[in-house]
Amino acid sequence: MTAARRRLPLVPTLMTLVIAVTCLALGVWQLQRREWKHDLIARAGTAVSQPLLEPRDYYRAMIGEASVQYRRAELPCSPGTVLPYDLRGGANRAGQSGFLVLVSCRPNRKPPDIVAVAGWTARPDAAALPVTVDTVFRGIIIERPYGRAKARPLFMLIPDTAVPPLQPAAQPTPDDLPDNHLSYALQWFAFAVTVVVIYGLWLRRRPS
Repeated sequence: MTAARRRLPLVPTLMTLVIAVTCLALGVWQLQRREWKHDLIARAGTAVSQPLLEPRDYYRAMIGEASVQYRRAELPCSPGTVLPYDLRGGANRAGQSGFLVLVSCRPNRKPPDIVAVAGWTARPDAAALPVTVDTVFRGIIIERPYGRAKARPLFMLIPDTAVPPLQPAAQPTPDDLPDNHLSYALQWFAFAVTVVVIYGLWLRRRPS
């Protein structure tokens, strides 16, 4: 066998190294995300015991200085009889799937910074049904219910009660946060090992 034939093939070797290193890096990143998620869940678990939110707390959350996720808040809401701002999938206190009826508490037509869940319903046509709201909601705040979408509310309040005839929605808890990062990390590590093993088998079976 000549020296040229004993050399590892350049392109397949580089491709294997790049794929394996990338998979390992993604696995490490998922482990780092797991630590971050555990810290987030721990902080969220203590949020409900903190004092009610004040206006400055919302401002600090809007500029990224603090988080109000899972904090308790009080929201006066008297828009009168209005159509829902939106319907979102959700569950009631009994765990039954259906729709959360969201309302804007602003008396004008400006896009709201915060919406409240007036209650839960099983009716998919609830977006076309007016709801009368004149109350003070107390409940738990969820940050960025619409993600980074522009002109959408930055906060959503899920109250302890509901506006009749709607039912109270299920209260969110830190346990609702997904924590699949360890399994994702193991999958990436397994991909890296698989790529290397396949490459090794290919080298052994490669013609001399």
